[in-house]
Amino acid sequence: MQEVNRFYRLLIKNPSSKLRLVFLYRYISLLLTSFFYILGPQSPFIFKAGVAVSLGISALILTDLYRKYEHNTTILKSIVITETIGLTLLLIPTGGISSPFIWYALNPVLIAASFLTPLFCWTSLTFYLGSTTLFAYNVFRTNDIGIFLQEKSYFYLVCILTTLLASLYASLTKELDSKASQLKIKQEELLAVNKEITETNQKYSETLEHVMSLYHLMENLASEKSPEKLTNEITNSLVKCTQSDEAFFWLADLDYKNSYIASTSNSTEIEMAIKEKLNKLKGKREAFVSKINKELFWIKVIRTSGNVGILGVKISSSSEAKNTFFLNRPFEFLADLSEIMVERIHMDNVMNQMLLIEEQNRIANEIHDSVSQRLFGIVCSLHSLQAKSETITKEELHAEYQFLSQSTNTTIKELRSAIYRLSTVKKGEEPFLVRLKKYLDEYAKLNDVRITYHITGDESLIENDLKQALYRIICEACGNAVRHGKCGDIQLKLTLLNNKTTLVIQDNGIGISSNYVTDVEEKGIGLLNMKSIVKSFAGIFSIGGKSGMGTEIDIEIPNKKIQNKQGVAG
Repeated sequence: MQEVNRFYRLLIKNPSSKLRLVFLYRYISLLLTSFFYILGPQSPFIFKAGVAVSLGISALILTDLYRKYEHNTTILKSIVITETIGLTLLLIPTGGISSPFIWYALNPVLIAASFLTPLFCWTSLTFYLGSTTLFAYNVFRTNDIGIFLQEKSYFYLVCILTTLLASLYASLTKELDSKASQLKIKQEELLAVNKEITETNQKYSETLEHVMSLYHLMENLASEKSPEKLTNEITNSLVKCTQSDEAFFWLADLDYKNSYIASTSNSTEIEMAIKEKLNKLKGKREAFVSKINKELFWIKVIRTSGNVGILGVKISSSSEAKNTFFLNRPFEFLADLSEIMVERIHMDNVMNQMLLIEEQNRIANEIHDSVSQRLFGIVCSLHSLQAKSETITKEELHAEYQFLSQSTNTTIKELRSAIYRLSTVKKGEEPFLVRLKKYLDEYAKLNDVRITYHITGDESLIENDLKQALYRIICEACGNAVRHGKCGDIQLKLTLLNNKTTLVIQDNGIGISSNYVTDVEEKGIGLLNMKSIVKSFAGIFSIGGKSGMGTEIDIEIPNKKIQNKQGVAG
């Protein structure tokens, strides 16, 4: 019963195999031939029943053997030869060529046709037909062999055609199996390629998104003019964009007196190793592989008019850097971007110094051309008046005093006018608010969104650092609302009070999930940047919203300028 169940499971599990058809023929032919043999008059019923049961048991055993050794040609040939001889001998007590089992005896021939070579198949058939014919001819003692063969021609014809069909079917299934195997291999290759393409697209999207956020952040860093923060942000971006375990960015001025380094590992050891190999490294123009602290790094040297820098990401082998697209391209991009940003910071500092010098010269020339000349004239008039004070009348002396008083007043007015021209506060202007409103108007027009802003308070209440920080936060928040939030409307409320500054920014975009808010330090450098800016001013930063219902950012920063004044007054 267990063998029968195993055979049934085989048929169900593999319904398209050649074994299925061969096994079906074996058991169907066994049932039919046993049925007609038992009904026949040749032998006693017990003997016939014994033969049928024996054949059934042998069929189960042979089925299991064929299944196990389907792919072992040598053993399979031995089983076929043994079964062919056994079935040929079975024909002797069951009626010879007239035995019903003559059709069951074709099973080993069909096995040979399905799984062995054509030569072995036709040899087995020839042996089977020859031994059967020889046995029948000797038993029945037919005088003319030609007549005997003619009488049994239908049997030979059926055997030959059955074997031929089995051979053709085996060849066809073998070819189809080969095609199916090739298609399966192609399918697996396509699935692997599709998986790689999907992963590549995902990495590309993540890298592109990060680069866009990085570019926006670089704009803020450039306005802050901090090389130290720039090295930190570039290093973090190297790790994220190249997906490397370790990265560093070393930046120094041309005489190497001042240097900055940002690294995901031991910065001191890396800086020492860089300085030891600096003469070898700084002469390279293209990206290259070098060992630092016994680790391989993909390195690029950047040069500007005021600085030299070295970027590196850890790699496992030299071929990884050259063959990995998602390591090489982002690395080259970040190297170029850092070079541009360092040069921009340097040029901005130079420009600021030049503007300061130019403004100093302008003030000096303006005071020299007007105020200093009048003061010199006043001094000369006073000396002259002192010398002739005893020789002139009282009326003339009074007239001289009146003239000097008018000249002094005129000089004071000119000096005050120069001061008012230099001071935006004295003129009542608000350059920070003007620049902020101009940015919001231009950004709304550029991105085809509506930005409604409500700004109240006096900008003189806050320090310049806070003004710059608020400007950066508003730029970052608007950028996130448009790029990530896909919003069409932004509402901004900025209130400058005596004791604090509050900022509320709302949009009608796709919103933000609670998980994103919780993992803000891992999810986006934009929000992390805003949070760190507010924290540096001892302020409070909060962000909220729901998916599909927009996002709201609330910021509150204490006014240190007023606090400092109150502290001094106290």
